[in-house]
Amino acid sequence: MASVALSEAEKVYIMHGVQEDLRVDGRGCEDYRCVEVETDVVSNTSGSARVKLGHTDILVGVKAEMGMPKLEKPNEGYLEFFVDCSANATPEFEGRGGDDLGTEIANTLYRIFNNKSSVDLKTLCISAREHCWVLYVDVLLLECDGNLFDAISIAVKAALFNTRIPRVRVLEDEEGSKDIELSDDPYDCIRLSVENVPCIVTLCKIGYRHVVDATLQEEACSLASLLVSVTSKGVVTCLRKVGKGSLDPESIFEMMEVRPWFCGWCGDLAGTPAASCPLGYTVGILPIHILDFKPGAWRTVGLSQGSADLTRRVGGWRLWTGR
Repeated sequence: MASVALSEAEKVYIMHGVQEDLRVDGRGCEDYRCVEVETDVVSNTSGSARVKLGHTDILVGVKAEMGMPKLEKPNEGYLEFFVDCSANATPEFEGRGGDDLGTEIANTLYRIFNNKSSVDLKTLCISAREHCWVLYVDVLLLECDGNLFDAISIAVKAALFNTRIPRVRVLEDEEGSKDIELSDDPYDCIRLSVENVPCIVTLCKIGYRHVVDATLQEEACSLASLLVSVTSKGVVTCLRKVGKGSLDPESIFEMMEVRPWFCGWCGDLAGTPAASCPLGYTVGILPIHILDFKPGAWRTVGLSQGSADLTRRVGGWRLWTGR
């Protein structure tokens, strides 16, 4: 994991601020930084997305290729994850310095997608036991400023939302041999439903309190963090502790009760999911509902109100939320 060297005085300053619900950048313990999401950013992929969470910068590309179904799941396609920790993100990733972190992130992604509800893998099957679509999800860390898991999960969800898979027809001749025909129409494609794709919320334990969306400096003050993979319906699909420290059951229950409800339109926080923001829009949870807005419903003129700016544009879309 990327790290930053802090003096004891700096750590004490950060920890004392967290105890008073005041972080170095002015946020409260349950506040996220501004998020920028952009899709369709890489032309030679089936789908792509770029996410900026503060100064953390993540690029994800999805490539759909034909393969053979796995023996234990003959009627399904599957996903493969690869994480590349660029040396530009931090000097610690030079050489093979980022391999362990890349493997850890990839294994976490496999765990949160290892269920039938996240993605309907049966839609990726072309011919049972013979052909299927394999989605190669490549994650590139461009810049690291803390909270990698949350940013990567948002980027993966956005890239899968943007993925277009050519529609395929299986033709069989009189002799029983099969031919595969791909549609030439770029609009005749399969789109994945990402409604149940989970996002990760990382809670870092600092002193006697915990924070969401920790920066590198805050992560240096934390000995243990809790990764919670949760869907937009509130279903927890994965729970994992990271770090050298330990978490007692009481702390875990307390951290699980955190609900940073956040309006994706105006950036206003609320205490309950049923609340409405000053503009009258239903409040969603960050970063889960942030990708559930339908781009087709947005106009090209964009929307600005308060601390948020929403803009629809050709070739992709951007969504900023902040407080």
